[in-house]
Amino acid sequence: MVITPAWCGEAFGEQLHRLLSDLHSHPELSWEETRTTQHILSALGQLPGVEILDIGAKTGAVARLAGGSGPAVALRADIDAIPQHEAVDRPDRSVWEGKMHACGHDIHTVSLLGAAMALCKAREQLRGDVYFVFQPAEEALSGARYLTEDCRLFDAIHPRAMFGLHNYPELPVGTVGVKEGILMSFKDVFEMRFIGRSGHSSMPQKNIDPIVAAAAFIQSAQTITSRNVGPLESAVVSICQVHAGTPRNLVVDDVLLSGNIRTLDEAVRKRVLRRFEQIARGTAEAYECRLELDLHPIVPGVDNGREMYDIALAAARASLGEAAVAVPPVNLASEDFSVYGQYVPTFFYFLGSGAPGRPLYSWHNACFYPDERTPVYGAALLAQSVLSAQAAL
Repeated sequence: MVITPAWCGEAFGEQLHRLLSDLHSHPELSWEETRTTQHILSALGQLPGVEILDIGAKTGAVARLAGGSGPAVALRADIDAIPQHEAVDRPDRSVWEGKMHACGHDIHTVSLLGAAMALCKAREQLRGDVYFVFQPAEEALSGARYLTEDCRLFDAIHPRAMFGLHNYPELPVGTVGVKEGILMSFKDVFEMRFIGRSGHSSMPQKNIDPIVAAAAFIQSAQTITSRNVGPLESAVVSICQVHAGTPRNLVVDDVLLSGNIRTLDEAVRKRVLRRFEQIARGTAEAYECRLELDLHPIVPGVDNGREMYDIALAAARASLGEAAVAVPPVNLASEDFSVYGQYVPTFFYFLGSGAPGRPLYSWHNACFYPDERTPVYGAALLAQSVLSAQAAL
């Protein structure tokens, strides 16, 4: 059998729409997803054969649907929102000012709940167990490590493969992006401080001005992407925060800078990080400052391997139709779904969520308004991914 949106039925779509409206209107930030978690547990509790697994997580949920002795497959969705004002006038807009599902994690959550519903209906077709992982704190890029390291997720579940997805407004609803290889970026973060010597601004010879050093570094760091990264390679060096003193007649003691570095290739990443540190230390020395530098990795890139790509492509074609499958461009945003790939073969889809007739606003925009029908397609795609993987592995 094949699980398609049509196979799921019209009532199924209406049920998912109600779930989506409730979650969208009650967004919760990373590590605060208590109501969302209870909503997920309540929905899972109504499904026959679904067992809630207690792994000691503060928020989020993990569940199991028994399906035989064949290969087990896990499905994952993230559940958190972001600190954003919702500018869209919609019936289910956020009830909490300054919090919004502006990245569509409510869509992901409902897609996974829908997949659980569909697989319960198709339980006789399962060759192995299915695990449903509702992950907190993806926006903090720390939820996956929390589940895998602190909660020891893979001691409680034993999948042969794991699938996830992210809505993608640049593709129309009903379509899906399926790509082999790197899809989303490595992310490294930094916090650095140039430390000089404060004093009166009229006597520069007695001071060491860290603002001048910081300004020189900010300019020099941009040469990494223009002169140390090839024109056919990709990297972004973003200095997102600069803090220094406020008085107009005082040279301050120090300047704080922080930001992130994103790359798509490990060799490029190492080259960029090496040059970043060289320029930082060289600038500090040239301007007689002391440097404090904290530069560390957050998540690896999302990388879809060949075997998993073949399974995912077959599942997408079967579930949504061959004409619905597109090859999405690489995206330099980061996703902590990549952490699971260190434990088990994984695949990550970009699920079309663009709504016909609406202006296109991408992730994290206050006007973000994806198509409400997206979870029906996400649910069918994830459910079919399980069947296709269990048949192939």
